[in-house]
Amino acid sequence: MNISQLEKNLGIKFKNKDLITQAITHRSYLNEHPEYKLEHNERLEFLGDAVLELVVTEYLYQKYPNPDNTS
Repeated sequence: MNISQLEKNLGIKFKNKDLITQAITHRSYLNEHPEYKLEHNERLEFLGDAVLELVVTEYLYQKYPNPDNTS
């Protein structure tokens, strides 16, 4: 993937190009490209899942303060 094009499409500039590249690199790609210099994205994916869970939990907790009244 072309990171410059991704930045242009999103309208943002990444400070750490290696980190965003790692974030989109799947383990299967590394199996086919053992010379690749970066790690796979599983640690970052785990972190992202944890953050997403926290945000959704906070939203639901605030939106439905009374567990008996979920409608």
